[in-house]
Amino acid sequence: MPTSALRRNLRLCTYDGLASVPLGYLLQPGNFIMAALLVELFHLPPDVYGIIVSLPFFGNFAQAFLMPAVNTWLSPKGVSVTFAAMQALCWGVLAAMLSFLPIQKPETSGYWFLVIFAVSSAISSFTGVSWTSWVQEWMPTRLRGKYFGRRNRIMQITGIVFLLATGRLVYRMAGAVGAFQCLLFGAALLRMGSVFCQNKIEAHKLDTPRIEMKTPWKEQLNALMDTPAFLWLVAYGAGWGFAASFFGPFYPLFMYRELGFSIQDVGMLAVMASVGGAISSPAWGALSDRFGNKPVMLFCMITWQVHNFLWCLLTKENSWMLYGMWMVGGIMGSGFVLSLFNLQLKIIPPAAKTLAISVNLAVTSLVTAVAPIIGGVVLRHLLAGSNSSISVYHYLFLVGPTLALSACLVLTKIDEPAASSLTSVVGAMRNIRTLSSVFGLSFFVDYIFVKPLKKR
Repeated sequence: MPTSALRRNLRLCTYDGLASVPLGYLLQPGNFIMAALLVELFHLPPDVYGIIVSLPFFGNFAQAFLMPAVNTWLSPKGVSVTFAAMQALCWGVLAAMLSFLPIQKPETSGYWFLVIFAVSSAISSFTGVSWTSWVQEWMPTRLRGKYFGRRNRIMQITGIVFLLATGRLVYRMAGAVGAFQCLLFGAALLRMGSVFCQNKIEAHKLDTPRIEMKTPWKEQLNALMDTPAFLWLVAYGAGWGFAASFFGPFYPLFMYRELGFSIQDVGMLAVMASVGGAISSPAWGALSDRFGNKPVMLFCMITWQVHNFLWCLLTKENSWMLYGMWMVGGIMGSGFVLSLFNLQLKIIPPAAKTLAISVNLAVTSLVTAVAPIIGGVVLRHLLAGSNSSISVYHYLFLVGPTLALSACLVLTKIDEPAASSLTSVVGAMRNIRTLSSVFGLSFFVDYIFVKPLKKR
């Protein structure tokens, strides 16, 4: 590919990323913006909200099996462009529907929210993997680490600006339906702009042979079964996913209802977590190179979850502690996610990369999807039978950190190899990216995980 054409493609790819940031964040219904819309404004009960939160994970599960069929009639670029356009259309329809949904009838509005989020989750599950597959067809390997590093940093800044602007918009319009309509319409229009940029990219496939295509399916499966570290990693991912999504999506509800926070207040917390995570990422990378990924993951997870027990003590009087807690959570969460990515590079067998990603994604998605449904049912039942709603939240806040710390016992079983061999396992990180918005790590929602080449 001529240098001028490649530069043009890279520029369009950056514009595509910038324009997709707002909708990329809103797509995860566990984030504080969707919590404010669905639960605070439309009064959806916790069990219905829990089902809506679970839908992206069910989409990830189904995508692992349906993507091969979709790829038989559409190229990776075709899948990316088509489903991204459908994604924007879906959210434009949702924005228009807000004018007609009855605020005081959650049983009616909840049904329509379930339908629209189910369609959105099904569509969105195809866009991320197909986009990454397509980009790797035309982007030279030597550029990926450097380019995506810069692109990720630009998108981090864009995400922070988006969160601040969203909080200000909803605050100025007093949380009215019109504020969320402006937000959703704007995100949908920007997404259409990103689709335009994708469609303008003109690229030719690189000659990059894939090892796993030469390996029979049964041999790939045997390679996975003969890799205990991979099996332990899948078990850990399932345990962590369940622990994180069991009650994680309901943290914004607690802040809105029990602490009296506004959407602008919660947005500032998310910004602090994102800033802390983004600033600390280079340090975590250096520590992982020096001491290994598993020790860094264990340190980050244990520190993160032990400090999360402070949620059990929060009241309106000491809610100021949240600013420090979210900063610590952002720092530790960043180290955990980056180390997990690098650990997967070392563990997944090169001869069965695609199968390994599919198995990992399917298992962890299914387990993670069930958790918020159970959490929502439990929360609604306990709130209905208690005179102290804040006590109910405090007791449930014990569950997530306890389960997450227990999952660390599985993490200790993983034997970390000395060398990595893959260049990208973005598909295996989809659940972590989906969960990121719940904990304020917004810059990981659209993060492209690429291992940069080592200089020789």
